[in-house]
Order: sequence, then C-alpha cells, then structure tokens
Amino acid sequence: MKDDYYTVIASLPHLPYFADAQRLPLSRLRLEQRLRMLEADQSRQILQAEFLAGWRLPAGKLGGGNIAAQYKRALQGISQPVLREFVEYRLDIQTVVAALRIRQAGRDPEQYPGTWGVGRWVRPIEAHWDAADFRLGTVYPWIQEAGGYLAAADAMALDRLLMDTVWRKLSRLGDRSPFGFEAITAFVFKWDILQAWLQRDAGAAKQRFQLLIEEIKHVQ
Repeated sequence: MKDDYYTVIASLPHLPYFADAQRLPLSRLRLEQRLRMLEADQSRQILQAEFLAGWRLPAGKLGGGNIAAQYKRALQGISQPVLREFVEYRLDIQTVVAALRIRQAGRDPEQYPGTWGVGRWVRPIEAHWDAADFRLGTVYPWIQEAGGYLAAADAMALDRLLMDTVWRKLSRLGDRSPFGFEAITAFVFKWDILQAWLQRDAGAAKQRFQLLIEEIKHVQ
C-alpha cells in the first residue's frame, strides 16, 4: 500500500499557492487517473469526501432539510481518518460562515431549526449569537474579518480568506506524512481550491469586462 502512495505522490506536480497561480498544473482527468493508482476503496473515499467538502459546495450555504442526518450518513462511508478530519473541519467552517450570513441578514437560527448548520459548533454558536465571534475567536481567529467582508459584500475577499484558511490546514495535514495518504488528501483538496479560485477569478474578470463594454456602449 505504501508503494501505491509513493507512486501517486511521485506522479503529482507541484501546486502553487492558489492566489499566485496562473493555471492548473494538472487537469481533472489526469488527477483522477493518478487516484486510480490507489486501492479502489481509497479512491472512492476521496471522491466521497470531495462531494461533502470540496469547494464546489459554497461555504456557508448548507441547504435545507435534515442536513445533519444527511452528512452523518455520508460520513459513514469514509473510514480514512485524515479524510474524516478534513470533512468535519470543512463543515465546521461552513457552519460558522452560515451563521455569519444569517446574522448579517438580520435573522436568527431559530428561523432554521436543525437546518442551518452541522457539527459540534451549532449549539455553542446559538448560545453566543450576539458575540461578534460567537466566542470562537480563539479557534477561528478569522471570524470577525469574514464578517467584515460579508458586511461589505466583498465576495472575492471572503473567498480568498476562507481558501487561505483551508489551504493552511491542508498543508499541516500533508506535512504529517509527506509520502502517505495525508499528502495525497492535501493535494486533492488544494487542487480543488486552486480550480475554484481560477474559475472565480475568471468569472469576475469576465463580469468586469462586460461592464466596461456596457459603459462604452453608452458613451455619447
């Protein structure tokens, strides 16, 4: 099994820090080809974890219904400790940002019973709703900064802050075992962040360009 890890890691390119990157150094197709070098159940678990915690699921928009039960069922299919740790970490962040969004909108969690968040921080956040950082500032020192970006409607700055926070977490996870499953996990989710950032940046640039075109059309 360790030989599989070495083979996969040796086949992966260096990933630049997402905010400095100009392009993806590896396509999605190539990434999945690398992951198929692992045991089938390991690659399945990675894909399941991506479904739960990848950046394609916008942070702070957890959805409706009994989401806690949904995520709990989905987590049962993930036995790799590092994957479970990361998914739970990512969902914790989603829950904190969801709380910030709800509060920014002038609402409270009682309007979304059992549906606004998941994980260990739901009750503590509800208990300290009026505190600027929900009294979680020592755990998540970025909370008030994120709240400021929400108040300013600065989606790009919020994305960058959250992506940087998760990127650093992944670096710590990967450093635990540079030639093990932890490093592969870190690479996959960093790749996910990098792809999302490049797409986000491209979309914003396209929108700015279109606004410029519209302004030119209306110049007399």
